[in-house]
Amino acid sequence: MPNVRRHRCPHQKTAVINKTNQPCTLTEYTNVYKQHPMVPRESFKPANEAMKGGAFEDATTQRNDYIKHHLERPFVHMPDQYKKPVGTMDNTTSYKKDYIEKRGAPARPVKMDGQRQVTGKFEGTPTYKSDYKPWDMSGRTGPVMNADAWEPPNAKFEGESTMHHDYMQHIQPRRNLIKPSEATRMSDQPFFDRTDYRDSYIKHPMEKRFIHQTEGYKPPQAAFDGQTTFKRDFLGHTGDKTQSFKPEGVAFQSGAPLEDSTTNRHDYQKWPMQRPFVHAPDQYKRPEGMMESNTTHNATYREFPIQRQLAKRPESANKARSAAFDGSTSYANDYIKWNMGQKNMPMMRDEYQPTNAPFEGMSTQKAHYIAHSQQPMRSFKPDNTALQSNAKFEDGTMYRTDFTPKRVTICPAISLDGPTSGFSFAQIDGRGHRQYQQVMETITPLNAARQTPNKLTMSVA
Repeated sequence: MPNVRRHRCPHQKTAVINKTNQPCTLTEYTNVYKQHPMVPRESFKPANEAMKGGAFEDATTQRNDYIKHHLERPFVHMPDQYKKPVGTMDNTTSYKKDYIEKRGAPARPVKMDGQRQVTGKFEGTPTYKSDYKPWDMSGRTGPVMNADAWEPPNAKFEGESTMHHDYMQHIQPRRNLIKPSEATRMSDQPFFDRTDYRDSYIKHPMEKRFIHQTEGYKPPQAAFDGQTTFKRDFLGHTGDKTQSFKPEGVAFQSGAPLEDSTTNRHDYQKWPMQRPFVHAPDQYKRPEGMMESNTTHNATYREFPIQRQLAKRPESANKARSAAFDGSTSYANDYIKWNMGQKNMPMMRDEYQPTNAPFEGMSTQKAHYIAHSQQPMRSFKPDNTALQSNAKFEDGTMYRTDFTPKRVTICPAISLDGPTSGFSFAQIDGRGHRQYQQVMETITPLNAARQTPNKLTMSVA
């Protein structure tokens, strides 16, 4: 059965259950759990042995299982063809109905015959003064413009922004964090450092390490004659000299014609190609209004007197050359001048014939135009004045008002295995409960030595 240390008890969830006073009940784990046969899983790792024998096959899963299906061309939507409407289009407009055609000869330019010097004084009234009528301009409205339009400042830029001028600093203490502290929860119980390794470890005596004694150096008794094993056993090379594998430095020559046939020329098939789709970018639209090109650099820049840099030209550039300049180019040599013939100049046709009736002075635009009163549009742009207030910032929230801190209690069953719990582990029953014994020390007289010094009481957690 598995080791169940913390389980739910229907009577007392966190208290220690005494087996002598109250019978033990079934746990949720015992009622719901169903035991299954545990069979070790076989390893899917192949054996580390080389495959031997058999012919190499090029048959793959794709070649064996592939089924060739009939392919159809994708559906392409054909747009509806244009159908010309039945009947003729009525091109009659109000302009054609109300317009009175007037025939007249085209106006000819008045060309002056030189400068004429008039000695006498001009006496008379010009056509402008006789035909001009002064209009009453008292009811005319002003130009339609935005009153809150931005105007560039005339003062010099001081380097301070609107935020520096209008900002009001509020002296306010720093708010405390609503987030609970993540400090480690310290327990008032002493640290239980007893582990299974410390309890079950048995220290065995170790044998003394064997130390191998090294033998000292013994010099040879015979004198050194200067002869080595290589000099004594080497007899020299008796074979021929190795021939060089380097090819001769002679160019390859052949009298056969060059064969220019390639696989691409024989097997290539020319397929019909379509032009790739090219996305047409949107046309540029010039924004309305004028661009303000005044920058901080232009406003605050100060010009300093500097010397002009001299050109570092080589000395050979100033030397005169005696050779004649060759101005012949491929365009000048290969260009063929074609005879374009004489072009016909555009001329004005005498089709317009002015009418003989005098002009009444009223045009179609003046007769049909209706003047409407129009107010200038109000700008919906918010003003630049910041929302200012001297009141204290109210940072009270529903979380701060309704939050009640609650103390988290520690389950007493956690400290059963500790040294100060007063209980010691006894055994695990068939239902998965861990049974503990309550340790109670008592002092007995000498005549009661046969009695047990400790009273043991069984408990269940």
